[in-house]
Amino acid sequence: MSQYLLTYLPSIGEDYMRWTVADDKGAVIGNANHGTFADAAKAAERRRVLMVVAGTEVLMEEAQVPATNLAKALKAVPYSLEEQLAQDVEASHFAFGNKLANGNIPVAVIARSGLGWIQEMAASVKLNIQEIIPETLALPYFGDSWTVMTNDSHASVRLTSSKGFSCDTEMLLMLLSNAIEDAPPEQIDDEIERAKHYSCGRDDFKLNSVNPEFMRTEVALFAKGLSQYKKPSDRINLLQGDYGKTEAIGKAWKPWRVPVALAASLAALWGGASFLQYQSLGAEENGLQSEIVGKLERDFPNVKNADVDPVRKYRSLLKGNTGNTIDDSGFIMMMSAVGASLKDLNKPLVTSINYKTGQLDIVLEAETLQEVDKLKSSLEGERQLVANVQSAIKERERIKARLRVEAKS
Repeated sequence: MSQYLLTYLPSIGEDYMRWTVADDKGAVIGNANHGTFADAAKAAERRRVLMVVAGTEVLMEEAQVPATNLAKALKAVPYSLEEQLAQDVEASHFAFGNKLANGNIPVAVIARSGLGWIQEMAASVKLNIQEIIPETLALPYFGDSWTVMTNDSHASVRLTSSKGFSCDTEMLLMLLSNAIEDAPPEQIDDEIERAKHYSCGRDDFKLNSVNPEFMRTEVALFAKGLSQYKKPSDRINLLQGDYGKTEAIGKAWKPWRVPVALAASLAALWGGASFLQYQSLGAEENGLQSEIVGKLERDFPNVKNADVDPVRKYRSLLKGNTGNTIDDSGFIMMMSAVGASLKDLNKPLVTSINYKTGQLDIVLEAETLQEVDKLKSSLEGERQLVANVQSAIKERERIKARLRVEAKS
């Protein structure tokens, strides 16, 4: 049975992790340990190394992409998720999973600075990490119920095969109540009642009427969850793209360099004319693309990322100018309600507001979780509005929350 070192990083930026040796069937060999990156490197002993990173560091989403030209479509996904990100698109790293039954592509987003820090720390102690997996996707998945893990201060939830979230335990019930958009309270209560709850370490949190299953440490639970994947490629590995294993690829490529170079020379001799023609057409295509981008930027100076699918952007903007304009009355009504509700909070700080027809996304800081819940209740006091708390996390003794306000249909 193949064994590997399973590590858990609770917080990026802190040289502390927990680990255990596990096998592919989910069994834990020996005791769990904790320490620094250097300590974990000593425990690896030439084993494969998998790292689970805290779910608070990773945003889990699904993207709708066309069935054709998947590779090109994935390049546009980061910009479609731009409003959901805590940092700029350019400062974010996107990792993709296998296509789901509904045709969507699961996406995991992490700050490039955080992933870079992990790799630098690992390289400094020669800890060779093969996979970095989001915490929510390392939890066991049962298909017909949610999976909830809690410890003394942290909670993580797996809602579906590809979606979930992590938060401070005190925020868990509030975020679970918003886990299914527009769901009635009785449906949420039923989901919470049926949820499978694992309690790790010193934890006395009780989620529902069923006693939680006790786990000595989180890594034992992650070993169980990871064993459910039929093969490693079924799970999202954050080490993709710029953060992939280029060194291993280089070693595999080295013996083939001379044969491939000879083959390339023969191909150049046999197909020189075709290559030149292809090159000419490619140059023409690039020139036309540049002209379209230039005209788009001239006609619509405020357009973002004009070089990403400029034809589609041009059509969309032209369509908008021919009658499909923003519903100003809806925007004014929502902003008025938000302004009135914020007056009742203690020192709120709104850091971001994004609006599109019928939907207002707000990112703000508040003194307490109760203040966020108070804002949500106040907004829902408006009969025309529905408010959902999409995320909430404690930062520097304040609560940073994201709310979505929508007009009732």
